[in-house]
Amino acid sequence: MQPDHALYEEMVRRGSRGRRLWQAGVWLYSAGVLGICLILIVWPVAVFFRFGRTGIGYAVAILALGGLAVLGSFLRRVSYRIALGEGIDIAKYFEKPATGKRAP
Repeated sequence: MQPDHALYEEMVRRGSRGRRLWQAGVWLYSAGVLGICLILIVWPVAVFFRFGRTGIGYAVAILALGGLAVLGSFLRRVSYRIALGEGIDIAKYFEKPATGKRAP
C-alpha cells in the first residue's frame, strides 16, 4: 500500500479533481519501478544465454521505464497541488504517528 493512500481516500471522499492523477501516478510509478526490477533480473540471464544483441535494447527499456516512474511521481505531485488548492491539508497525511508506534 502506498504511504499516501489515506490522502487519496480523503481526495475521493471530497470529490477532488486530483484523485485521477493520483491513481495514474501510482500506476505509472509502480509499473516503471517493477519493470526496471524485472529487466535487471532478466538482463543477466539473456546475456548469459546469448540471446542476440541485448545491450542497446535493454538500456532503452530501462530509460523508458525510468521515464514512466518519473512521470508517475510528477503526476502524484500535481495531485497534491490540486488537493492543496481544494483545501485538503496534505501535511497531516505524511506525518508519523505521535505515539511512537509504526503504522502497519
